[in-house]
Amino acid sequence: SKFIKEGWLCDYEYYSIRPESRIQMDINSITRFALDGDFLDEASAAVMDKDEIRANIIATYERYARGKKGIVYTITKAHNLHVCNQYIAKGYKAVAIDDGTPAELRKQYVADFKAGKIEIICNVNIFSEGFDCPDLEFIQLARPTKSLSMYLQQVGRGLRKNGDKKCIILDNVGMYSRFGLPDEERDWESFFYGEEKE
Repeated sequence: SKFIKEGWLCDYEYYSIRPESRIQMDINSITRFALDGDFLDEASAAVMDKDEIRANIIATYERYARGKKGIVYTITKAHNLHVCNQYIAKGYKAVAIDDGTPAELRKQYVADFKAGKIEIICNVNIFSEGFDCPDLEFIQLARPTKSLSMYLQQVGRGLRKNGDKKCIILDNVGMYSRFGLPDEERDWESFFYGEEKE
């Protein structure tokens, strides 16, 4: 895209589940929504917070981003802890952060992450915006959303320019089949009025 060519965003590799996969069909079949029109957290968690799905989240990381540091977006505090614990059980230096994490501890985790003492931060809605860590090497989406702006905020954390880095985006919830790639040309007016990508 012109944003990458003009040097505003870094280049990326994007890996997504297949549109015809079981997990994609399960996400597409969610019929309970929050007041803002997005998927209800409990409904998303009922689909995503299963041993087999969490194992696939770790396997995706190991296949495409092993040894890299980054952020995982999860659905609820329980789902976040389950995913984080699965990373830890596999020997990765991972921490879980949510809105109940004390500010001082959160600050310490971010400092440790920047220093390389922590590889993976699993979080619930904390780093959608306002988190500045340009050396993020991967972003993992484990939270389905119907919100284009949330999707772009989440992947946007990883697309900040930092030398010649390339960010790896691991899409375990099929955002690609809903919204396409992060930097593609968009009909912003149709998104503004709430229509989805055809």
